[in-house]
Amino acid sequence: MAVRPAAVVVERANKSYGTHTVLQDLDMTVERGIIYGLLGPSGCGKTTLLSCIVGRRQLDSGNVWVLGGRPGEKGSGVPGPRVGYMPQDIALVGEFTVRDAVYYFGRIYGMDNDKMVERFEFLSNLLELPSGGKFIKNCSGGQQRRVSLAAALVHNPELLILDEPTVGLDPVLREQIWEFLSEVARGGATVIITTHYIDETKQAHKIGLLRDGQLLAEEAPEEILRKFDCNTLEDAFLKLSLMQHELPPRIPSTLTPDVIPATRAIANGDTRYESREDFNVVTSSTDVLTKKEKPKTPKNLSRSRYKAVFIKCIQQFCRHPGGLIFSILFPIIEVVAFFMAVGHDPRDLHVAVVNEEAAFSPFGLDICNNRSIKHATLLEDETCDMYMMSCWFLEEMESHDLYKTVYNTSEEARAAVQTGKYYAALYFGANFSSALGVRLTDWQVEDELLDESSVKVWLDMTNHQISYFIKNQLHKTYESFTKRAMKACDRPENTIQIPVNFHDPIHGNKQPEMVQYMAPGILITIIFFLPGVVTSTLMISDRLEGVWERSAVAGVKAREMLNVHITLQSAVILVQTIEMMVLAFAGYGIPMRGSNIACGCLLFLQGLSGMCYGFFLSVYCSSHTMSFFVATGSFYPMILLCGILWPLEGMSMGLRYVALTLPFTIPSKSLRELLEKGTSVTDPAVYNGFLVTIAWIVITLAFILLRLKLKKT
Repeated sequence: MAVRPAAVVVERANKSYGTHTVLQDLDMTVERGIIYGLLGPSGCGKTTLLSCIVGRRQLDSGNVWVLGGRPGEKGSGVPGPRVGYMPQDIALVGEFTVRDAVYYFGRIYGMDNDKMVERFEFLSNLLELPSGGKFIKNCSGGQQRRVSLAAALVHNPELLILDEPTVGLDPVLREQIWEFLSEVARGGATVIITTHYIDETKQAHKIGLLRDGQLLAEEAPEEILRKFDCNTLEDAFLKLSLMQHELPPRIPSTLTPDVIPATRAIANGDTRYESREDFNVVTSSTDVLTKKEKPKTPKNLSRSRYKAVFIKCIQQFCRHPGGLIFSILFPIIEVVAFFMAVGHDPRDLHVAVVNEEAAFSPFGLDICNNRSIKHATLLEDETCDMYMMSCWFLEEMESHDLYKTVYNTSEEARAAVQTGKYYAALYFGANFSSALGVRLTDWQVEDELLDESSVKVWLDMTNHQISYFIKNQLHKTYESFTKRAMKACDRPENTIQIPVNFHDPIHGNKQPEMVQYMAPGILITIIFFLPGVVTSTLMISDRLEGVWERSAVAGVKAREMLNVHITLQSAVILVQTIEMMVLAFAGYGIPMRGSNIACGCLLFLQGLSGMCYGFFLSVYCSSHTMSFFVATGSFYPMILLCGILWPLEGMSMGLRYVALTLPFTIPSKSLRELLEKGTSVTDPAVYNGFLVTIAWIVITLAFILLRLKLKKT
């Protein structure tokens, strides 16, 4: 009798994870053109075995042949278009429509559009799929499983591997699916199916009973029932499980036939149970391997895979409002929030003021509102008569954005500062003007007179930025006040100025704001972390949902997936870079003294570096939670150490060296050189930033490829 060649042969297979043995000395043969039911409890090794068959995992020892070759060999088509794979999980993108999900795998396999439309219509009727425009995430669990099955069937594969395809489906629909699988097998394709419904595998031509990594039996269902004198396969499985504890670890191979007769009797026209009692037994499973043939696959399959993954990523991105807003609008929100809220001088600051000089005058405190009073007059003897000079001081103070709130005593004013109502209190003595006039006329005066001619100030120093601003504004007030007084007395304006003359700065403005110092670093950090978060989220979602793994079984290579993500994310980063530059330079007037092109290139490269960091997180972190912890945990040290919040010169030398290795410490300084000084790209202060950014891109990509290679092996 003719024998049927084998489609899948597993020989002496062993696979372990740590100390846990998943597969143990396992032999398995699946002939062409049959339905092979693989049965076993959860954790027995079914999914691991299927992963080895499709080339996604490697055995510790033993051999696997699939369709005449070894999985993963060049030209084998496995993983690839010769296999249709439905994993136990749904493994579909939630943002796909039902039609998109089927078309995605059709494109991977190089199918033309007309063929995909034809197959989708056929599978929709067969599997009772939901409407083609319905999103996967809005489908019920049973509907999702039917779509997942359709995706595995779309290209009529030579080998169909289905992991729990009928779980949760209507019994009538399960029966229809089994009838279809029988028809597929009659057409020459091979089907390997796992299921929880043990009795339904009676419709398989051959079943394998797997427990604790060992194949207990491999035979036609009726033959197993006959040999063990059982009415149900569950009873037979129980007997075999009890025998496993009594026999040596390896079950005798007499229950493991390797071939199936080519001719089958079809009883009563029912093809679901054809010829399963006429198996022949041979001694070597490799003797009947299908000769290795060059698989017939469409040309330019790599281009088809790129197209499929590209369309998938576009749909995934555009149909996820949160991700779209985060990628496009969040840079605008971040930049606007920074320029609106950070780095500007404090506004509407009030200080407590006690002015005894005005209070003891005939007009009281209202005397400062009397514009007809002359506060400084040059007398005939060329002395200067000063009167109510505290009013001038308060006028100049208000011109420097400090506003007075009058108190009667210094104790009350200091109490207001102590309770946190104000940040500063000022006190003018009753003899302030007269004592100041004597001080200007006679340089040798007593300490008491010096005290009366001074403005006493009490500050709340717990807020460094505000207290520093008040001190700076009071110094400016004193400068403008004395110039005004000297001019009124016809004296040189700089007579009583601090004897330090600040000329125009070499770089920057004479009155700089903190926002100009912080802006380069803020732009760098925004463009770094946004792509990093988006990339890690998308990649981890694909991996956890099983989309990446299922695409890999279909033949998509890791580098193809990475290349598509890099291309799309680069386009998004380019948009983000343009947004940020327009807002910063045109919208908020940040000075740009250097090259716009150099600035844009540095920001764009930083975005690419952040994207690579996101890839790094996605391949090394096992979950969104872990990725979030690592991203957050690395974000704050980088921000604190990069010199944005505090200059590197304020850090210890060892910490400074650590800071210089971070991805945007030196690039932030380089961008500041471009913006503030207009330094050329050929200057080390600028091109060092480019070199550090490129180094981070290369290093993270190297670690990514290393991780992917290790996972593959």
